[in-house]
Amino acid sequence: MPVTPLRAADPTRMGPHRLLARLGQGGMGTVFLGVSPDERAVAVKVLRDGVADPQVRRRFRHELDALRRVRGPHLVEVLDADVDADTPYLVTRFVPGRRLDDLVARSGPLSARELQQLARGLADALAALHGAGVVHRDLTPGNVLVLDGQPYVIDLGLATAADVTALTHSGLVIGTPGYLAPEQVTGSSRCPAVDVHAWGATVAFAGTGRPPYGTGRPEAVLYRIVHEAPDLDGLCPPLEQLVIAAMDPDPHRRPLARTLLTELGGARVAEPVTVHLPRDVDATTLLAGGVLQPHHTRLLTGPLRDPDTTPSAREPFRRLVTATSGRRATVSPPYDPPPYDPPPYDPPPYDPPPYDPPPSDLPPCDDRLAPDESSWDEDRAVPPRNRPARSLQVSATCTAALALVATGTLVAPVIGATTALLLLVALRAAGRSSERLRDRRERRGGRRRDPMVATLGAPWQLVLGAGDTLLSLPLLLAVAAVPAGAVWLLDPAVDGLERPELAAATATVVGLAAGLRRQVHRPSRRLLRSALLNATPGPASAVAVLLSVTAVAVLLLAAAEGTAPSFWPADQPRP
Repeated sequence: MPVTPLRAADPTRMGPHRLLARLGQGGMGTVFLGVSPDERAVAVKVLRDGVADPQVRRRFRHELDALRRVRGPHLVEVLDADVDADTPYLVTRFVPGRRLDDLVARSGPLSARELQQLARGLADALAALHGAGVVHRDLTPGNVLVLDGQPYVIDLGLATAADVTALTHSGLVIGTPGYLAPEQVTGSSRCPAVDVHAWGATVAFAGTGRPPYGTGRPEAVLYRIVHEAPDLDGLCPPLEQLVIAAMDPDPHRRPLARTLLTELGGARVAEPVTVHLPRDVDATTLLAGGVLQPHHTRLLTGPLRDPDTTPSAREPFRRLVTATSGRRATVSPPYDPPPYDPPPYDPPPYDPPPYDPPPSDLPPCDDRLAPDESSWDEDRAVPPRNRPARSLQVSATCTAALALVATGTLVAPVIGATTALLLLVALRAAGRSSERLRDRRERRGGRRRDPMVATLGAPWQLVLGAGDTLLSLPLLLAVAAVPAGAVWLLDPAVDGLERPELAAATATVVGLAAGLRRQVHRPSRRLLRSALLNATPGPASAVAVLLSVTAVAVLLLAAAEGTAPSFWPADQPRP
């Protein structure tokens, strides 16, 4: 975690907390490293904009009071806050971890074991938050610190701060594009289900190394969140189904955070991380020593020795050792610090006025904020295995479609093989056109003329798709020749079917499947899946489509067994 010196205009104290260095800066303000009166290292988030409205200030104070009561091993909890100051600030526990987005950018996607640990820790953090009636609303890889493989959710309360300041500042977007739920984009809900959706998006990013809704202009990303399915290719299967369930477009069908935690094996014992610093530590010592490295608990003891009596000014920091939370570290050789008796810290009494929430027109989903409401009942949450029914539908329909191609090739081998080849060309052209349209919208945003541009460019995309398919044809023929040759040599006894049409049907199906599995056909597969799911919104329509395709395949099979195959135009007499 980068630590930089304070600037000339930076404050040196916020309330009882002394500021030592900068940790970062964002849209909401600046984050400083500080030391609290009880010698704990803290992160002090100084908000850029004040809260002028008394009603808004009271709401902010009420929500922060709720956040102070939230505790969890994977939460970087709020320790202190001052809403009434000219410059409001939040104080949280300091964790010297690395941000998840930085970790993935440097080291690539997490392994299956690391991803499982991350997913369980994040689910544990959300379960603790939702159990206290709190919604994070901005869970992203940038708000997750990873230390020794364990995740820690930060920025509790900053979404609240953004929310209350947005009441007086127009144009402020609450949340991070790419990790918002569809209902956040449309402004229809802020229930705990938005955190569950963000959990799925964050786990997908950690497991694949890319945002599930792509990158580019914010409006293009937000469009994909509402209208397209997330990109989960490459996510390990044990977590893929949970992520699919968590990112369901309907918030009422998403599992609860505690359901996710149960599916992941339940909570694990994890000790909170605390960094101890002497109250009188100075910024020069802190920056020169480099003691804020990713370890569990560190104690900085004693000032720097005189440079004339030590080979290096950093020697005391090289001798620091780590200890688990709650225990103090020692240095070797023994160091006898001068006696220090800190005065007791007695925080001023805080008696919040009664909070009367304003009327809200949010949908009933927000009722899930109350942990004792019936909407928190486990029976009402859709278990993660309900969403995989869509994956089963796609697999079954694709199998039936391949069977249809096979039986059609049995009836007319030349026509069947040619149709499969033309299908590959059309899908490749459609995939290229879709990718170009997405790139155009990412660069310039959506335009009304986009459909017309895509239509005018379709012939050129067909030419390019045909060229790509013809170049890959030798490889496809080689792949299809192996099973087709096996059928030809084995000559299986099938009533009414001969060896030539059986070999042709096998080669056509294998070549079509191999062509669609190529990496360049990934947009094509996404288009096919999206078209199928949009055409079958319910179970009845999904079953109807599957049965229709299967029935046509059965009819063609019956026709192939009852008549001789037609090798038109190869078997036509020459004029």
